[in-house]
Amino acid sequence: MMHPLVLALGLGGAAVVALFCWGLYLFTRRSEVAGDITAAPPKRKRESTFILNRVTELIGRPFLGAVRDLVGEERQEGIRLRIDAAGRPESLTVDRYLQRKTGEILLYSSAALLLLTRGQTALALIALCFVLLTDADLLLKTRQRQDDIQRQLPDFLDVLAVSVGAGLAFRQALARVADAMPGTLADEFRVVLRQMDLGTSRKDAFQALRQRNSNESLGKFVTAIQQSEELGAPLSHTLLNIGQDMRRQDAQYMRRKAQRLNPRVTAITAATMLPGLLLLVGGAMILGSGVDFGGVFTG
Repeated sequence: MMHPLVLALGLGGAAVVALFCWGLYLFTRRSEVAGDITAAPPKRKRESTFILNRVTELIGRPFLGAVRDLVGEERQEGIRLRIDAAGRPESLTVDRYLQRKTGEILLYSSAALLLLTRGQTALALIALCFVLLTDADLLLKTRQRQDDIQRQLPDFLDVLAVSVGAGLAFRQALARVADAMPGTLADEFRVVLRQMDLGTSRKDAFQALRQRNSNESLGKFVTAIQQSEELGAPLSHTLLNIGQDMRRQDAQYMRRKAQRLNPRVTAITAATMLPGLLLLVGGAMILGSGVDFGGVFTG
């Protein structure tokens, strides 16, 4: 017969294991547990730095002080605006940009010069083009962000107008919609909200938003918000009107973008299909002419 103490210890251990399993089940089922219901901002996925960019940053790091003095404050401010417009890819800063550009000039110019001395002009030109690698990446990401903003802005404004019309304050509604509709535009408005939390006025925060983005529709939205604040117009009606205008402008923007793509598509189609078509037609004409190729080649 089992001793009562051993039996009590066994039952106690089983109870502890059962409570642990039940607690783990409740922890994984967050919908059944009362907790913090405030929407936390989504964590931004950390971007890894391209290996060539790491190399050029290491090369340019010893020259950072001299390059910063050579560039000056005004150009550094312009670089910061370009980085902000691109969404700060790879957590890029002005100092890292200057290091990277210095490293690119030193590394790729030296490689181009070495190839040129060996008579490989084409490879030298290709290596020299890598000097513009960081600028091309910033330009590409800036255009992509502006396209995303143009696409997301009408829906964002519609939901914002409904939230303001439901009685929420503009700042609270903006934070709620930014959390509910994540994306490039929501990230930009989160920056605006953080600036206002740090003491920046609404006018200055939205003016900085306009400077970071070259999107015409977003600029008109900022202008309408500032005019509504100055003139005291109902904000919900203003947002609805802006949203309708943005949808029309978005349709026009997509039509202009499609028109710009038409010549490229035509050129690619002609370059790929025309040679094959000429060979097909020419071959059919030659075969249909009845020419004896055996006699031609044998003389």
